[in-house]
Amino acid sequence: MNQNPSLIRRVVRRAGWIIDGLRRWLSRLMFVGFVLVVVVLLRTDLAIQVPNNAALVLKLQGVLVEQSQQDPFQKAVDEALGAPVRETRVRDLLRALNQAADDLRIKTVVLDFSHFEGGELSKLVQIADALQRFKTSGKPVYAYADQYTQSAYLLAAQASEIHMHPMGQVGIEGFSTYPFYFRDLIDKIGLDVNVFRVGEFKSAVEPFIRNDMSESAREANRVWLEDLWAVYKQAVASARSVNPDAIQSYADQLAERLVQTAGDGAQLALQEKLVDALSHRDEFIGRVRRTADPDEFDGFKSIDQNAYLLAVGEQPPSHRGKPTVAILVASGAIVEGDAAPGTVSGDAFADQIRQARLDDAVKAVVVRIDSPGGSAFASEVIRRELDLTRQSGKPVVVSMGSVAASGGYWIATAADRILASPATLTGSIGVFGILPTYQDTLAKLGVHVDGVGTTALAGALRADRKLNPAVGQAIQAMVERTYQDFLLRVADARDLPVETVATLAEGRVWSGSDAVRLQLVDGFGEIDEAVTAAAELANLAGQYQTRYLEPDLTLSEYILGRMQGVSVLTRGLVAVLPPELGPIVQGWLKTAGQQAGRAQSGIYAFCLCGRPGYN
Repeated sequence: MNQNPSLIRRVVRRAGWIIDGLRRWLSRLMFVGFVLVVVVLLRTDLAIQVPNNAALVLKLQGVLVEQSQQDPFQKAVDEALGAPVRETRVRDLLRALNQAADDLRIKTVVLDFSHFEGGELSKLVQIADALQRFKTSGKPVYAYADQYTQSAYLLAAQASEIHMHPMGQVGIEGFSTYPFYFRDLIDKIGLDVNVFRVGEFKSAVEPFIRNDMSESAREANRVWLEDLWAVYKQAVASARSVNPDAIQSYADQLAERLVQTAGDGAQLALQEKLVDALSHRDEFIGRVRRTADPDEFDGFKSIDQNAYLLAVGEQPPSHRGKPTVAILVASGAIVEGDAAPGTVSGDAFADQIRQARLDDAVKAVVVRIDSPGGSAFASEVIRRELDLTRQSGKPVVVSMGSVAASGGYWIATAADRILASPATLTGSIGVFGILPTYQDTLAKLGVHVDGVGTTALAGALRADRKLNPAVGQAIQAMVERTYQDFLLRVADARDLPVETVATLAEGRVWSGSDAVRLQLVDGFGEIDEAVTAAAELANLAGQYQTRYLEPDLTLSEYILGRMQGVSVLTRGLVAVLPPELGPIVQGWLKTAGQQAGRAQSGIYAFCLCGRPGYN
């Protein structure tokens, strides 16, 4: 009787050893397999081949961005799972088009708008110009969509042929800005929003203190909206060889004309010469097959821009020690401390600038700014580092993207030269602070706060207490001091009287066209022109290379970054992982996010610009 339990224990113990051994063996096998997959991913440049007589398919997915706004972990796994990609980096499209123009393997470019969500006007114009340059190689560009949004159509207009589904339509509606206003809601819930600002046109705080747009904001917004709309109409009209007034007429009279064509938007677009052909998808594929070789799946040989760049190189090869023009990208709101994807950390970006300044090979710096501003303190940290770079003898040139306003313009004041697009939104020279308190909200719920402090300031900034008027006056004084510093920096940088700058400031937003006229910007140009200007200022005489300086990545970020754009391999990786790993990966992704820094001073140089174009 005593031996049976002992035997059972031995059997159970040995079974446990076997199960534990199998678990360890499988874990090691999974690890080895993962390492092998990673090695393959790191060497994908050797695995990807560009087909002969192929089409370069520009997959415009999500929104257009200057640099990635997504967490690299989430982006890689989304692509591995086949989830829609939410962004397309502009410089990837530009480099792919530039390379493909001289690539004998590429016979045409096809624009794929299947998952395109739009982009800001200056980004669209950049790509449109690159498409026109590609066409000078003698190779055609084909565009197809079930229907065209306003953003998609500006790019499609550059194509040699525009095809659309017979049930589609072209949606051009013009630009607008219609923010939400919360004054009544704030009053209803008892929130006390203390606002501190300088400038008649600093409308970033209006949603918290009004129920409608002020006349000064309406006036300023109408001016830059009209400027950008003129750029859009000209970009489409010149590509389609029509008068810009025809685009205006189409947008103004779209409803009436749809009635005249019995609601047939496709026939209306064809009639107005906005498209060249109404084609079903298979018919469009057949059209492209006359330029690119057929493939074995009744399609055509093709490669998308991500795979193409992995095959030819995302950047031109760099040579150690060769004179370099470094390019840094400041994209997103400017924050203090650590930065989440899609924001600009004052400390981290200043460190990037410092590295460029201390690198003997770097002879000049170009800063691409695509930012509405943010923390005034963080903006000054970046500006100071750029100023030190100039003092070290290295020229600094700023290239403005879609928006370089408020704190974005603050940074630009450290440049030797500023270039912008006519479609850039800039200026917004003004500052503000917001300090909401919710003591009245708590009172509505029967909650009250009371107590004592050792000084008049003790507890004065608690969000659950009414703001002390003396503290409010102190904050307003700080905001006004920051505004005066802003004016002085602009006046000094642009060699303008402070009185003149004051008339251009007060938070007013200007288009790139007006900014050149008002001497807030030196001229028009994109990154290429900014690089040329920086090289000239550094006396490099054509003997130089360019290099994007990116933030340092962790090993896992680098590996996952390499996984992007190689969907077949990444999906294969997911396929070989056990189902149990899914929740672990999801949990890992949830904890991988970073918290954006805050403006500790509470003073912002920020522009809530309308930024039209996302349609």
